[in-house]
Amino acid sequence: MHPKSVITGTTRVVGVCGHGISYTLSPAMHNAAFQACGLDYVYVTFEVAP
Repeated sequence: MHPKSVITGTTRVVGVCGHGISYTLSPAMHNAAFQACGLDYVYVTFEVAP
């Protein structure tokens, strides 16, 4: 499930990058907070090789 239904040119993309981070709860927590505050932000994970 994607955190936002529409990502536009003004949507701010923030997140975390690392190896083995697919388990993190950060996107769910941050995206819930962004939505509750009415912010046009999306928090994503970026999987990178070590």
